Amino acid sequence: MKSIKSSIYTPDEVQLAHNLAKSLDDQKSLAFYLFCTKKYPKDYLLGELIHVMGLPDHKVYTTRARLFTNIVTNSIYNTHDHTRN
Repeated sequence: MKSIKSSIYTPDEVQLAHNLAKSLDDQKSLAFYLFCTKKYPKDYLLGELIHVMGLPDHKVYTTRARLFTNIVTNSIYNTHDHTRN
């Protein structure tokens, strides 16, 4: 893991982004995962990671990274009211 020094992200956010990228085998999208650590709660990101990684292979039609990205970017946190219907 390459060390990132940043005044924008905390060490915990950098560590979480690296963990997401490594778990999803998607190092090329590290910038996206860093963005996610700022925008979404840590517990939410880890919960979705556990969900995506726990799916059987036959239920994942693309990559786990793409599935994770779709779930996160279409989440309740991207609306104005944060309530589910």
